[in-house]
Amino acid sequence: MLRHAPLLALVFLAAAPAAAQDVRGVAHQELVLLLNPMGAQHDVAIGLRAPLFDQNELVFGGAHAEAGLVSRVSPVYANTGGYLEVSPFAFLVLRGEVLGVGQWPIGMDGAGYYALSGDDDDVRSQSLRAEAGDTATGWTVRLSGQLQGAIPFSDDVRLVLANRMTFQHDDIGAAPFYYAQEHDLVLARSDWVVHNDALALAEIRAASDILVRAGAYSDLRWVPRSGYVGHQVGPLAALSFERVSPEVSEISVFVRGGYYTHHVIRCDQLTVLAGLSIDYDLGPVR
Repeated sequence: MLRHAPLLALVFLAAAPAAAQDVRGVAHQELVLLLNPMGAQHDVAIGLRAPLFDQNELVFGGAHAEAGLVSRVSPVYANTGGYLEVSPFAFLVLRGEVLGVGQWPIGMDGAGYYALSGDDDDVRSQSLRAEAGDTATGWTVRLSGQLQGAIPFSDDVRLVLANRMTFQHDDIGAAPFYYAQEHDLVLARSDWVVHNDALALAEIRAASDILVRAGAYSDLRWVPRSGYVGHQVGPLAALSFERVSPEVSEISVFVRGGYYTHHVIRCDQLTVLAGLSIDYDLGPVR
């Protein structure tokens, strides 16, 4: 449901200056609010990060290895576990996550774990009654690769491009099928989802510590087992403040509009997302 936001966060990180040549504590925090479907998610990741290779070389600028703990919490689910991220080159980021998952109802239609009989069940909120919401637990594995780059036009203007492919395996609950709140689609109890998120942003340095970004994104998800395809596109804008303090390396606010080109119940509808992300530098490991 909120998958493009981590992609944007990685772009922000890629644009930041390289860290000193040591192992440092790092953290990332993000809050996202969404309309259609209505939702919210708060992410926190904390880990250790070490630079790789010669950071002065163009191809290795920002190359790093990072590992730590991550938590994603919404009103109806929580995913918590560990991650490993390796960026061997400036243009490539590889990441793996293993997470425990919990889902629960909150007394609203369409909010909770809903057992289904098949892919064609009606998953509109009015059909997923509050009293039918249940709890479930499980686990998920995410493997992703991101290509990223920038084309400079001047000292203060460049085009930022990023494309991330994610393969995610979810094993949640006991029902043969269920409505996956995180993905906003129907999955089997044990199933794969493939995400492809892409964006192109014009980036302008408005001041020495302020970046303005605006452009467009594409968010595609595919369930190989059923052949289901969901897709949305739209505009995206962000404002970033760098070097806010020694402990806060960047604060970004962003907003995204969207149009569903393909969706089981939202085709031809609009969606809006807004978010805030904060990157922390916790200092070198002593």
